Amino acid sequence: MEETKKTTYTPAVKKAIDKYRHKNIEKFNEKQREYYSEYKQDEEWRKNFNDRCKVNNQKYRLKKKESLGGDVKPRGRPRKVIPPLIVADIASAL
Repeated sequence: MEETKKTTYTPAVKKAIDKYRHKNIEKFNEKQREYYSEYKQDEEWRKNFNDRCKVNNQKYRLKKKESLGGDVKPRGRPRKVIPPLIVADIASAL
């Protein structure tokens, strides 16, 4: 059994990171675009990313449907039928 490494991500560190990001917005955004473009090339990362998106989009749709009051007539062209996710499945996927 491996020992878990303690994190040093304290509130002071978070504040310093936020301060740097706000001071150097363009540089930070460019670096994030580079990281994202590298990650997009990895098939496993893309698969995991798409799986997370599916779960989060399904949760959003359920939340939106509940807030609108249930039966809402769908608009536009029908899409592929996605089986509704059970809340326990969503929680276990995270």
